[in-house]
Amino acid sequence: MTVLQVDHINYKQLLHDIAARLNISQKAGEDFLKLQPPAGTGILKAVSLFNELEVLLADVHFSESFTTIRKRSDNRYFILHFDDVFVTTTAVMKVDDETLQKTNTRHSVARLTSNLFENTEELPAGLHVKSIKVLFNEPWLKKYMGLDAEDDVLKKYLSLKTESFDIEPLDGEYLKLMDDLWTVDKDDPLQNIYLQNRITLLIERFFTRLFEKTNLLTGKFDLSSDIINRLISVEKTLVEDFSKLPPTIDQFSKMVLMSSTMLKKSFKTMYGDSIYAYYQKQRLQKANQLLLTGQYSIKQTAEAVGYNNVSNFTSAYKKQFNHTPDTVLTP
Repeated sequence: MTVLQVDHINYKQLLHDIAARLNISQKAGEDFLKLQPPAGTGILKAVSLFNELEVLLADVHFSESFTTIRKRSDNRYFILHFDDVFVTTTAVMKVDDETLQKTNTRHSVARLTSNLFENTEELPAGLHVKSIKVLFNEPWLKKYMGLDAEDDVLKKYLSLKTESFDIEPLDGEYLKLMDDLWTVDKDDPLQNIYLQNRITLLIERFFTRLFEKTNLLTGKFDLSSDIINRLISVEKTLVEDFSKLPPTIDQFSKMVLMSSTMLKKSFKTMYGDSIYAYYQKQRLQKANQLLLTGQYSIKQTAEAVGYNNVSNFTSAYKKQFNHTPDTVLTP
């Protein structure tokens, strides 16, 4: 077992500490760490953006159990976690005196922690971790997000401690933005601007959705962690391949062992839309992303997201984005 005490806010230093603990050689000042057997496999990468954001990207397998403990600090800062982890045994997360266990599940959520509390993550051996962690302070939160750390919604969210961990599941848009961070060319002179853009979009999306879920923070969000995990699997199936029709409500109900009535109600509570309204928004968002690459015609894009009729696609696209798809292709 590897246990790491974390008390600094520089992710390059964190990589150095991990390398030292796992006996992996690393050059001074390097911003990435390649895990090697027997410690594990994969890459950890640290990015500092404009001296205001610290970002840690991880896509790793740990061969041994790995525990991090971040102590309280008087200099308040926040860490926004975007974690997509398949837990085949049991992972444990602690916030002060509260403990949350995840067993045999996909832990795929965005969550905000603060150094107001001690935070501990206990990861079992063999776990595959895909994660992005963004560290920022109060001035950054106020300057760029227009948010006050003393806002009632934010204070209520942080006070929930471990209860807050399942509030914001990662949907297709989150996962796409996370993937984008791994595809940037390290030799691109504009890479920091690109990374800043994607990180900002992730943060904006989290806080926008958090403030939309004020009912959730006043105790009206009564979905169990088991139900949340089932809904995550429904959402994943909805958005994994837009070229074919999604399952029916009855098929989804059988897949997640829920009644159709409960499924529809719970999905809308969690994602804010009915299942097929959500599907429609996501596939048109995917269409917009394809068009913006400049590599797909309107007909190719329509087919890629399941439209056999280009006119129907154009109408649906215009209804969602208030302009026709040809305007995206126009130089």
